[in-house]
Amino acid sequence: MPALRSAVPVFVLAAAMCLSVAGCGIRAGLPDRAAPREAETPAPKQLSPVEKLADAAAKTNQGVITVVKWAPGVLTDTRIDLAGRKARMTITLRDLDDQILRIEVLQFDTDVYVRMPDLPGAPKKWMRGKAADLPAGNPLRLLRGGDHTGAADLADCVVSAVRKGGYEFVGMMDLTRSRITSRSLLAALGPRAGAVPFRARTSSGGHLHEIVIDVPAVLPGSGEVRYSYSRSEAVEAERPAASEVVELPGSLVDSLEV
Repeated sequence: MPALRSAVPVFVLAAAMCLSVAGCGIRAGLPDRAAPREAETPAPKQLSPVEKLADAAAKTNQGVITVVKWAPGVLTDTRIDLAGRKARMTITLRDLDDQILRIEVLQFDTDVYVRMPDLPGAPKKWMRGKAADLPAGNPLRLLRGGDHTGAADLADCVVSAVRKGGYEFVGMMDLTRSRITSRSLLAALGPRAGAVPFRARTSSGGHLHEIVIDVPAVLPGSGEVRYSYSRSEAVEAERPAASEVVELPGSLVDSLEV
């Protein structure tokens, strides 16, 4: 009997070890508790080509940006730092006699400075005005709120678009919606301004890279209007000294368009 009593603790210990290690197969026939299901993430909405261009325009208005515009007789090169509240633009105008007129524009916060070094009789100093005194679509307003590049203005003109390949788009624009398109071009187009073909290209990051307005398609003999957008590191510009500044005439502001 002593041998039997000594074996009981050994059996109890072995059974306890068996249960603690793997259940000794006791749970083998029991159903496993169901694993919790992960919450399903809804698939991202697929943007239409028109929405894609609007989204690209919004992204283009972020950060420091350079906008170059080519149009018949006009070239503008604009660099904008909206966060730093400064911008600069060079306008090059070429007339029918192949004469060139350069216009330099600076904006610091709400102060706009203009200089026309090639215009006979124009002041050689910078002419200063206030951005608030300029019409909403005036080209001298370089810091235009949330659409300083004008990309959103053009995207809002898109009435139809299809995607061609990865980053190419083609479609129709209603330029009567635009506030940055020149009045002279709108007048020349007349009712045709409501349906002008365009093509556009975005970057791999979804920014607007280029948009070309195919004016010759509806107005033979005219030229394309092309905008290109690229990232910049900074805007190199300094506020002119007070001794180099005169007031900006209102007549000049009303007549200037690009």
